Amino acid sequence: MTSCEFQAVILAAGRGTRLPEVLGDAPKCLLPVGPYPLIWYPLNMLSRHNFTGKPINYKSTSMPENCLLFTEVIIVVLEQDKVEVQQALERTPLKVKIDYATIPNDSDFGTADSLRYIHDKIKSDFLVVSCDIVSNISLYPLINKFRSDDAALALVLFKSGFESDVVMPGPKTKHKPERDIIGVHPATQRLAFVFAASDCEDTLNLQHYLLKNRGQLDVYSRLTDAHIYVLKKWVIDYLHRKENISTFKGEFLPHLIKKQYYRRTPKAMPDTTSDLNVTTKHDDNILHYATHTVVDQKLTQASLFNQSLSHVPYHGDVIRCFAVQAPQDTIGVRINNTLSFLAINRKLAGIWSELCGETHSLIAPGAVVKSTQTKDIIVADNAKLSEKTSLNCSVFGSNSIVNPKNIVNNSIIMSNVVVEEGCNINNCIIGHRAHVKSGSVLNNCLIGPNYVVEEQTKSQSLHLSNDDQYMEIDIQ
Repeated sequence: MTSCEFQAVILAAGRGTRLPEVLGDAPKCLLPVGPYPLIWYPLNMLSRHNFTGKPINYKSTSMPENCLLFTEVIIVVLEQDKVEVQQALERTPLKVKIDYATIPNDSDFGTADSLRYIHDKIKSDFLVVSCDIVSNISLYPLINKFRSDDAALALVLFKSGFESDVVMPGPKTKHKPERDIIGVHPATQRLAFVFAASDCEDTLNLQHYLLKNRGQLDVYSRLTDAHIYVLKKWVIDYLHRKENISTFKGEFLPHLIKKQYYRRTPKAMPDTTSDLNVTTKHDDNILHYATHTVVDQKLTQASLFNQSLSHVPYHGDVIRCFAVQAPQDTIGVRINNTLSFLAINRKLAGIWSELCGETHSLIAPGAVVKSTQTKDIIVADNAKLSEKTSLNCSVFGSNSIVNPKNIVNNSIIMSNVVVEEGCNINNCIIGHRAHVKSGSVLNNCLIGPNYVVEEQTKSQSLHLSNDDQYMEIDIQ
């Protein structure tokens, strides 16, 4: 057996439909977050668990924090984005081997569809991570919980509110925070349910089976699903057959959690044998996929764990899902809307050492910074910041150009932006490929992607965009 127990998958084919103000036609995974594209951060998180150490003791239920979890990460991207993503990552410091799995450009895939599409690449238990995670969490407690309780799924919960103290530039708008409603049995960390708060009515109705003989149930509305999952191999085999399920968070996760309470009945149809003497399974019966042999049953019964002396371990549940809360001091945020994008870039300099250590610089090696008047700036690869500029508390994306005689304060200048001479930009977001012409004064503005700010423009608290209206599509 090799020393790698898991495969890792990063889902990066999303189009960023909740970031229309800044993203344009660029891939969401290449959003500039500090000096690197967004997808670099989950890769960096995974790479911290990808170093050689002592061989894993597979008979142990706990995992020391010096072992090799995996040697390769599968990144799922659209065919049309593969080269751009690959080139962007080649310009960053990485410690993991990458296998790019492409999905068709014209496909309308949800996250579950994407996993189903790469089914053949999954050969073992695996981690699934969204490309928009920025976190310094250790995955070992999650892995240990998954292994010690022989779980079908284990996921991470972050505390919410990372962006609560940040105000968007542009016209005043009321931001409605995204929240999850999460039920967990605290004694065992068993996951009872997860769904978006927006899907919940004023009254939360709980099924009787969630409480019967299972002890206390805690319901949280200030925690959020981190979109970091570890799953059994059989789970993707089952998902592969459930072609009617398109999204992972919205459809498959609730489906799998509910199946925890599914029981094999004497009337259940047995496996059948075809004319070729090949055993076939009934695709809709999840217990045909959740292998639980007689030996497994005996091991479970002999386990030291039991939440009740009067019941069999895990109440006889073959399928088990668990939630692990990240420690309170963990940095953890999903960059899935414009406000969280602004928040992480505003706060990144202050949390950089906790997030990435001292090995990575806030100014990329390929950046050209000629300005001598700078304070707390973050500069991505191939950005060019000219002399005779005053640049403070701002982020400059890859390939951005700031010409001489400019003042930029407390702003985000995204990738491929051009700022001509004599501009004053304060507390703004300048979107992907936007062009700010000479003499412009922008204060507290949100400039959309590909927008051209004409010469001598004087604007305050405006959203300037080529599009009159956006339609948000929430795909999880």
